[in-house]
Amino acid sequence: VLACAGLQRLGFDQRIRARLDAPGWLPAPAQGAIAIECRDDDPATAALCAELDDPDTRACVGAERAMNRALHGSCHVPVAAYARLDGHAMHLSGLVGCAGDGRSVRAEATAERDDPEALGIEVAQRLLAQGARALIDAQ
Repeated sequence: VLACAGLQRLGFDQRIRARLDAPGWLPAPAQGAIAIECRDDDPATAALCAELDDPDTRACVGAERAMNRALHGSCHVPVAAYARLDGHAMHLSGLVGCAGDGRSVRAEATAERDDPEALGIEVAQRLLAQGARALIDAQ
């Protein structure tokens, strides 16, 4: 798997056979979001960093991370999540897989964007209802 951007830079657009785009392919939770950390006792730096905060990205990442937390996911478990906004609604797709045998379960839900935590928990519960716990424990 090669990055499309790299192939395009090299002028090999015609060699791209498929793109790994959501919702067909889901990334790891919060994958691609850039985070900046600073000390709690440094309000000047925190104020500078606050200017870079994107509320839409923060909301989507919040839903994805809430789903992962509710599943007790880690770097060792194939968990994927992708949240997107559509006006005042947020849609979250989630997946739990088993690297050993390729089994997976998928779930999704849509809710108002003002409670990303609840949306993440709802999708996690739907995944668990489909047997995600067995897949996670099999890792």
